[in-house]
Amino acid sequence: MRSQKLRILALCSIVLTAGACKQNTKKENNSNNIQTAKVNQIEIKAEIEKWKAELVENKQIGNPCNYESLDSVNIQKWAKDNPGQIDGLPSDDKEIKSVRSDFNNDNKADLLLYFQGENCTGHNGGTKAYAKIIYSDGTIKSDLMTEIINTIQSEYNQKRKTNNNLKEITNDYLETTATINGYHNGIIGEFSLYTKNDAHCCPSYKGSYTYKLKKKSMEIEISKNHE
Repeated sequence: MRSQKLRILALCSIVLTAGACKQNTKKENNSNNIQTAKVNQIEIKAEIEKWKAELVENKQIGNPCNYESLDSVNIQKWAKDNPGQIDGLPSDDKEIKSVRSDFNNDNKADLLLYFQGENCTGHNGGTKAYAKIIYSDGTIKSDLMTEIINTIQSEYNQKRKTNNNLKEITNDYLETTATINGYHNGIIGEFSLYTKNDAHCCPSYKGSYTYKLKKKSMEIEISKNHE
């Protein structure tokens, strides 16, 4: 009887020890995951700051306009400090979104950064979207929005070949209506398409897209603007 009790106590000790080990391992894994997440956030923030500086230096966009009112005084001051620009970087860095995913099928995580410019001068119409991919090997795709816009146009023209009701479009305003709204099995976003007779206010078509980078394939959904 005494030996049986000893065996039971020994078994209980093993079970408790194993449970404690599992708990310790779980805590260590959680700690490592948190630390990795912090490192990733620091790296992403550094990449965002670097990108912002490059865009402004290359005169692709202006500095943020932090004023709440688009009055003439604020606009004139900003325009003087940002010659040749009508839009600025987002006032809040939270508007610059990031996505970690494998965009080139090499089984390594790449980084997508994107944002919509901010109207700093009160102009009519939309603002441009900006996007870039930093691949795991350090190479960069900085012309992503141009690629998306060109592919939207190409896909629409392909649809016209099988749908005679679709009108011929121009590339007017597509640059300032195309957005990136996120990433879900591809980059997703929206756009507007204008025919040559459309007023600025009233594009003939609205659309949404999914762009799959690995395959360079574009899927678009088109609807008439009044629908």
